[in-house]
Amino acid sequence: MAEKAYNALAPYYEQLITSCDYEQWSQYVFTKLKAYSKGKVGCDLACGSGYFTRFLKKNGYSVYGVDCSESMLLEAVRLSNEQQIFVNYQKQDLKNFKSFEKLDFVTVINDGFNYVAQKDLKKSFKSVCSSLKKGGVLMFDVSSSYKLKNILANNLFGEDTDELTYLWFNTLNGDSVKMELTFFIKDGEKYLRKDESHLQYCHEVEDIKNALLEVGFEIVEISGHLGEPLEKTSQRINFIAIKK
Repeated sequence: MAEKAYNALAPYYEQLITSCDYEQWSQYVFTKLKAYSKGKVGCDLACGSGYFTRFLKKNGYSVYGVDCSESMLLEAVRLSNEQQIFVNYQKQDLKNFKSFEKLDFVTVINDGFNYVAQKDLKKSFKSVCSSLKKGGVLMFDVSSSYKLKNILANNLFGEDTDELTYLWFNTLNGDSVKMELTFFIKDGEKYLRKDESHLQYCHEVEDIKNALLEVGFEIVEISGHLGEPLEKTSQRINFIAIKK
């Protein structure tokens, strides 16, 4: 589902995700990679429109971007070209990621693993682990179960801008949240309607920890967003793990 989920959203993604302080978030990622990664060759997996990929590339990392959404990859290429930053982008699924070389690090920023079902989580971590060098770093985050179940689920959000209006309906279904979005995109004197659907899965901290340990990672950090203390009401959970 993630492959088609961003067809309408892709051109507007970075301008709409205003609740994320991308500048501060990218500095946090940079600081942690500098502290833990022994090298600078890596992959920004589930890269979306490539904000973090571009940031790492600008800051001296030999990084490429991978996503399963063709629409997001096209937007990533457009933005990279516009900013004159050469980045290689590839289409791959997170669950079956393969690298042509052993990497120093892999980042999965902003909910990538929330699009992976609970039954496939261990498989996904294993595919990343097999692409890392010994001592390689996996850095990722998930939207917490608290956020998905208590803030997003069974709720309606919306926004109206000069270019588009969107409505966002969320429905809890067991341990997943179905997100249905309707966009009205300005096209001259009229608006075009586009609809898309996302499915995000709730992952508990203990399940993530166990899956990481089982495939050969050592967990070195678990925290709230941007390294804040982890609380029951934390909306985002950050993980840093190193391949044994």
